Formats: sequence, structure tokens, C-alpha cells
Amino acid sequence: MKQILISIVLVITLAIGSLSSCTSKLTSCTGGTEDPASSTITGEISGTEQSSGKTDPFGKPTDSSGEHYSEASHTGIGDKKDETSGTLSGSGEDHESSKPEESSSKPEESSKPESSSKPESSSKPESSSKPEESSSKPEESSSKPEESSSESSSESSSEASSAPEPSEKDKALAKAKEIIKSKWYSRTMLQNDLQAVEGFSYEASKYGADNCGADWKEQAGLAANDRAYMAPVPSPEVIRDFLASCFFTSEEIDAGVNAVDWPTLASGYAHQCLDEGTWSYVQLGNYMFNEGFESNDINDALAGISEAEWNDEAAECANELFGSQTFQGLVIDIEMEGFSNEQAVYGAENFGVNWYSAAQIDAQNYIAYNKASHDYVVDYLENTLEYSHDQAVYGAASINYFDVAKDIADMMNTSRTELYNLLISYGFDHPEAQDACDAQDFTQKAKNRAQDYIGADYYEIVEYLLNESFTQPQAYAGAASTGAYLSNDACYIDAIYYQTTLNPSCTEEEMVNYLTAGCNYSSTRASLVAYDIFNSKG
Repeated sequence: MKQILISIVLVITLAIGSLSSCTSKLTSCTGGTEDPASSTITGEISGTEQSSGKTDPFGKPTDSSGEHYSEASHTGIGDKKDETSGTLSGSGEDHESSKPEESSSKPEESSKPESSSKPESSSKPESSSKPEESSSKPEESSSKPEESSSESSSESSSEASSAPEPSEKDKALAKAKEIIKSKWYSRTMLQNDLQAVEGFSYEASKYGADNCGADWKEQAGLAANDRAYMAPVPSPEVIRDFLASCFFTSEEIDAGVNAVDWPTLASGYAHQCLDEGTWSYVQLGNYMFNEGFESNDINDALAGISEAEWNDEAAECANELFGSQTFQGLVIDIEMEGFSNEQAVYGAENFGVNWYSAAQIDAQNYIAYNKASHDYVVDYLENTLEYSHDQAVYGAASINYFDVAKDIADMMNTSRTELYNLLISYGFDHPEAQDACDAQDFTQKAKNRAQDYIGADYYEIVEYLLNESFTQPQAYAGAASTGAYLSNDACYIDAIYYQTTLNPSCTEEEMVNYLTAGCNYSSTRASLVAYDIFNSKG
């Protein structure tokens, strides 16, 4: 404060000195009589101003007698300046402190006021002794700025040293606000970080975490999204577990989970599951539901998986399940895993086993022991071995059914008509049956068949063979091959008796009637005997 008052006084004296100089010059210009003493003093003051640019130590101009204005004469001005003293700047202080040193010697050089021969010209004789007093004042003044500067520096240093040191809690709070900007934290994680990493006490760390102003639900959302886009793609349950491991509260965890874009994440999660394992539509949907995904997000995610991708999953499933199953058995097993029938069929057909080749092998094995037509082979492969219809047809087509029909015909001792009909009934087509029949010796077949009737009469055997559609020559050959004789045939003996004894002039027809009506032979047998007797075959 002292320094400021000194500066104010200095500024005022400079202004008064400048006014005095101007008054002298004005007097000179108007031709007034110049007072020698006044001129001397004024000149000295003016010279001083020109040489140093400054007034005497306090900047107080003198009157015509060479005497300074008394402090009392400046009291009013000083009082007014005090009202505006707040406008002084620091540069004024430097300026003030340098003035006393520069002007400290000037009172000695300006001794003229003491030697003035015209004391009477001074309007204030009582102030004639004040130059000495004035000369001593600069020395006092020169010390005052230094003292003031020292006091100001001391006050400033004292103020700085007396500023309170921030408490540990304040430091922890500042640090908490700083690091919460760098990454996400839960309140507990931030407190632990302040204590374990930054070295604050438990109380200060807790204070910093509690008062840093963080929105912990927002922090949970940042943490959830940070984890959501890290591999592997997480489910809502994984996110919940992650947030819980970061010490978020249950409400904060809910907020964090809700901040994630789950529709997008569900799609990525579903495809990730397909890449890592084997899933059907049903299995994956149930799994995602149990993992916390919403039904709408699950349905949208699964709808984004193409049918080709599901087919590939079914093929992987078939490869995992296949053991000794038939094709249809494997299809059923795949369906039980949640695949559709179309997907299961695709999977069973495309996991690595060539079912078409297998069907061919099974068809060949079957036909080797079970002679059958194409239709029978297809039925066997499809219904017994459970191949698909296409696979069964493919496998059955590998058989030469002409050879199969011939093999069947070779084993059958039947007439041509019966054999043909039999082959057709077995499913062979007309060309196959026709070719098989053309390759047979039906006379031999009749003989073979006749062996089944050994012990019967000759014409009785013939009748049996004729009834089986053998031709008459084939039937006779067959009967003859058994060793039966005409002479031993009962019907033949009765016919000869009728012709020779009962009705020697009988006709063939009469003989037939006698044998059928009188002897109860069949019309076929009676007709054969009568025909042979009348045509000399007997």
C-alpha cells in the first residue's frame, strides 16, 4: 500500500511540474519581467527534465523563491488520487523505484535556492529552510521503494506459501476424473485402480470414485459394447457374466446389456455357432434362447441362414451319426436332431457315403440269391434296406433282367404258357419273359414235371401235363419218361374191353361216353384213350 501511495504522489508532482514549466514559458512569450531567481530555478528544473526526463525525487516543482510546495499544499490532490489508485499498474512500480535513485543527487546540485539573494521575492519566507529538508527526503524516499518492493515480494511469497495444499481426497477425485475419460470403468474398478495403481488410500479412492460424476450405467453400456465386438461373438448371458466380473451392479448390468445392438449380434452369433459346431434350426434356436437372446432376434438370425447352409449342417450331422444304419435309418436319425426331411435326406446323401453305389451292390447281392424282376429288387432296396426310392431304382437298374428271367425259367418245370405268365407276374416285362421262354426246352420240362407223377397211369400223367398247358406231344413225352405203359392204364383197358366185347362197332364218341359215364373217367382222359385207339396209337 505504501508503494501505491508513493506512486500516486509521484504522478501528481510530475503533473504540477509540467504545469509550472508551461507557466514560465508563457511568461517568456508574453514579454513579462523574468525573475532571476525564478528563472534560475526554472531553468534548472527544465534542464533536469531535458537531461534525465524526470523531476526531483518526488517530482515537486518549486515556486519563484526556489522553495518546494509543502506536503500540506498537495493534500487535497493526494486525497483525490487515492480514490483512483486502483488504476495504477505494475509498471508504475518499476518506474517509481528507479526515480529516487536518479534524482537523489539533484538537491545538492541545485543549491541556488539557498544562495538566492532575493528571499523577499518569495511569498513564503518561512519555507526558506525546506530545501535542506527536501534534500534529505530523497534519501528517505529512495529507501522506501526498496522497502515497498521487498514488502510486496514478501507478501506475495507469503500468500503463495499460505495457499492450502490439496487434500488426498481432492487429489484422488482429480485423478478419477482424469482416468475415467480414457476408458470405461465400474465404480468398484475405478476405486481399486485409484488405490492399487495410483497409490491413494482406501478412503481417498472411495471418495474419488464416488464423486467423479461418472454415469455408471453409461459406463456399463460402453463396457458391454466393448466386449460385444470382441471374438468370439458373445451371447447376452456372456455379456452379463462379463459385466458382473467387472463389478457392475445388477441395474448397471441390465442397462449395459440393453445398450448392445442384439439383432446384429444375434446374426453373427448364429453363424459363429455354425462355424464351430453342427446345428439344426431347432437346436440352434433353442440354444440361443437359453443364452438370453430375444425370440425376434433369434428368428431373424436363423432366417438369415440359407437353405444351403442348413443342408451342409445336415451333412455334417450325418457324418457324425453314421454307423451301420441303412439310408432311411440315417435319415430318421438326422430328423430327430431337428432337421427337416428334405435337409435330412440331403445330409444322408452328401456326407461322404455313395448310397447309389451301395444300392447297386446290395441289388447285385440280393439277385444272386433271390431271382427277381426289377420291381421286386426296387421294393427290396427301398422297403427292406431303406434306400431312397431314387437310390433303389438306381441300384435295381444295374441288373440284367433278361439273364435273371432266364435263370428263373431254367429252374421252373412248367409249360411255356405258365412260365411266361409266371415271369410277368414276377415283374419282368414282356421282352424279358419272352426271351426267357424262347430259351427253354419245354419237352424236357414236361419230362421233368412228369417225374412228379410217377406211379400214376400213363394217360393220367398225360392228362396232368396237358392241364398244366404243356402241349400234347410234350405231355406224352413226359408220361413216357416215367416208364408207364398203355397196357397197364386202367382207362385204356376199359376202352378195349368196350370195343371188343360190349360194342365192337362202336364209334369214338360212343367210347368216350362209355368211359366218362360208365367208368367215371375224365372227359380229357377218355378222349385221349378213344382218340388213340381209333387212330391206331394204342
